[in-house]
Amino acid sequence: MDNLNSIVAVVTRMTFLMLSVLFLGWAFLLDFRPIISGLILGLVGGTVYTRYLSMKVHGLVEFAVSQEKKRFSFGFLTRVCLILLVTMVAVKLEQVSVISAVIGFFIPQLLTIPVGLVLGARSKS
Repeated sequence: MDNLNSIVAVVTRMTFLMLSVLFLGWAFLLDFRPIISGLILGLVGGTVYTRYLSMKVHGLVEFAVSQEKKRFSFGFLTRVCLILLVTMVAVKLEQVSVISAVIGFFIPQLLTIPVGLVLGARSKS
């Protein structure tokens, strides 16, 4: 489980680095502000989504180890509502590109794959 926490920590740091670059781009590239704003909104929502899912997976592992007889939920409705919230904010604000918000939302989840592979290869050697 420590490997999952380290993957999420690295993904969060990479996302914060991308956010800092995007904020600089938002300040200096005036023509691309809607696209950059959408990416910023999507990255923030995607990071919250990734951290929440990590917390739920950690809870599932504890649930499996404890062998209790209660129900466990992955919080699917909460995660869907988070996606809808990011999309609705992007639709409501005309200064934000919806497509770039959706793309930005999936970047942290896609970052978990290469980060997991790299950290897994490092731990084996």
